Amino acid sequence: MAGLRISGLATGMDIDSIVKDLMRAERVPFDKITQKKQTLEWKRDAYREMNTLLLSLREESLNMRLPSSFLSKVSTSSNEARITAVSSAAAGNSTYTFEKVDRLASAATNASENSISKDGEKIDTKASIYSLQSKFAGYPASIEWKRTDEGVDETVEVSRAGKTFKLANLSGGTIISGSVSNSILVEHEDGNVEFTRSLSKDDLAENEFFIDEKTGIVTFGEDLKADSSFNLTYQYTQQDSLTASTDKNEYQLTQAGITGENGVKTLKVTTYEKNADGTIKKGANGAPIIKKSSEYKTTGDKDAGTFLVYDATKETYTSNDGAVTIDGHTGKVTFNDTDNFKLEQGAKIEADYSYNYFEIKMETSTSKGKVQESLKVNGGDSFDSIMSKISNSDFGVSAFYDEYSDKVTLTRTETGDFNANEYNLDGTLKTRNTEMNFMNDPFMKNLLQLHGRNEKGGEDAKFTINGLETGRHSNSFDVNGVTFTLKETFSDTSVKIGTKTDTDKVYENIKKFVDKYNETIEKVNKKIGEETFRDYAPLTSEQKEALSEKEVELWEEKAKSGLIRRDQTLSGVLDKMRNDFYTPVNFEGDSEYKQLTAIGITTTNLYNVNKGKLEIDEDKLKEAINNDPDAVYKLFANDSENYSEKGIARRLRDSLTTAIQSIEETAGNDIKTNSQFTIGKNLDDIEDRISDFERKLGQAEERYYKQFTAMEQAIQKMNQQSSYMMQQLGMSQQQ
Repeated sequence: MAGLRISGLATGMDIDSIVKDLMRAERVPFDKITQKKQTLEWKRDAYREMNTLLLSLREESLNMRLPSSFLSKVSTSSNEARITAVSSAAAGNSTYTFEKVDRLASAATNASENSISKDGEKIDTKASIYSLQSKFAGYPASIEWKRTDEGVDETVEVSRAGKTFKLANLSGGTIISGSVSNSILVEHEDGNVEFTRSLSKDDLAENEFFIDEKTGIVTFGEDLKADSSFNLTYQYTQQDSLTASTDKNEYQLTQAGITGENGVKTLKVTTYEKNADGTIKKGANGAPIIKKSSEYKTTGDKDAGTFLVYDATKETYTSNDGAVTIDGHTGKVTFNDTDNFKLEQGAKIEADYSYNYFEIKMETSTSKGKVQESLKVNGGDSFDSIMSKISNSDFGVSAFYDEYSDKVTLTRTETGDFNANEYNLDGTLKTRNTEMNFMNDPFMKNLLQLHGRNEKGGEDAKFTINGLETGRHSNSFDVNGVTFTLKETFSDTSVKIGTKTDTDKVYENIKKFVDKYNETIEKVNKKIGEETFRDYAPLTSEQKEALSEKEVELWEEKAKSGLIRRDQTLSGVLDKMRNDFYTPVNFEGDSEYKQLTAIGITTTNLYNVNKGKLEIDEDKLKEAINNDPDAVYKLFANDSENYSEKGIARRLRDSLTTAIQSIEETAGNDIKTNSQFTIGKNLDDIEDRISDFERKLGQAEERYYKQFTAMEQAIQKMNQQSSYMMQQLGMSQQQ
């Protein structure tokens, strides 16, 4: 379109209004095209609205194919204080009688034989186990310590197939270079596979592995199978990095139990140049500018500078310049101001050291068989954290320390006897086989004073059901789809458990489905039966400006009406669904419930008004559910390739799927592009025509303005000539 114009100066005519009127006539075909576009968009949206209804009904039909929708069961107990029951869909309608419950299942427990603290004191459960060990009554014959730089033996269990695994026992340390073996044997019940170590992670062959010594991540060249395992032996040191502050001269290392001449490999303290405001200066490359770097070692040439002296009696490391002391028991680092050394704020403290650890070994009997595990405990672990480690391990026990009695208690997480206790004929215990074997572990036996002779519990439940004397490991167990929970022992009065079809729940499921069907056909019938108002075309922009919002809304309501009136796809799916409902289902078995009317679901009497809606005879439907729930289930959900044998919900889903796909071919959906459905292609074509027409309208408007401009110029020239002639005539008369 043309830009700003000033016209009509010569003629005094309103050229803009004239051109606007001329363009209004030019735009008549253009408005018809845009109206057609709007009609197609409304028609597309109407189809998609109907498809949403059909999709919702199809999803509801899926629920009607589930056994749980029809075979839901409910259980009742004559005494819920003694026994409760919950029935699954697989349970039959049965009655169970518990004549007595002689014994409830119990979990095996064990507790410290004596107080574990020395001299009547109580251990500090927050302190590190290395510093705490001498406080135990069983010390010194208590723990078998090992050092991380002397080797850690770790078995990795592969629970899920994969190539990458992390060493759990590394605990944030760094593997000492060269300490890992050059091969790993991966064990699996299908066969063992040997892998050779590669020094590069890139392009691993299938039979190679790579270990990142800093992170402890082991990568294999091929996936390891689930339930396989491999063992790895390695040595490592802990590497800590701390930042100094002005108000502290004591710092805590991550681990404790640092011992031996070579326990601390290196302690390095680095100070930096400072700006006037106290911030650290940085060089051109952005790195802090080092002021001084002091490195302390326990090995090497001690004449070369500062070094650490190890005191085996106190288990401390002290620098030869008196600036720093490391307490091996606690892992505490203490700095002292000296003439040669002063710890400054922002200084970096780096420590590379090995530390002591020990392993807890234990074997437990579980529902999956015997479990034998080894649990790594670091010297810096607190007693509380050790209890948590035991509880969270595969031992299958819960551990806690009772401060009042000063004892540790272990309780199996599973109830029942998993190690074949022997009983006398009268049911009394004859021989107990322990379920927790401490394998002569010095920490468990000597420090915690746990012994197999003190184990209690671990008994199976014993009861009589329907005349059968039997038992279970747990107080909750399943019999024919019914989960029973024993709550107390009794022998005086029997407890009866009854299971039956949950009629009300099944009825509500069917009613919900019928209501959804009725809602769908009502809305579809209304849509395809809408009156068409041919005199109400979509409004143009100019027409909308002349009307109020309410007037526009009322107009468009009539313009949208009847756009998919008597649509064959929607009419067809309504007919198909009615046929799906009323055709008998010929499933196997002799049953009277092979069509809807037999279970009390019929078409409403006022067909012309309700257009095929269904109504339910509640009493008749509930009677059918009670008499033969399996037949009612098959009526809706029977699976077959043969239409006559296929359940109503399955037929309905097929019919709906066909209709939905047909409508999507016409009107698409939210994820389809216009080129993938019919209306969309028409819209693209109209968009092209609109673009061409807009270009032509611009050219026409420009042409009109050029014509009027030429007219203005001609009239202006005539006016000038006339004025000149008048001037000439006036001069002649004066002469």
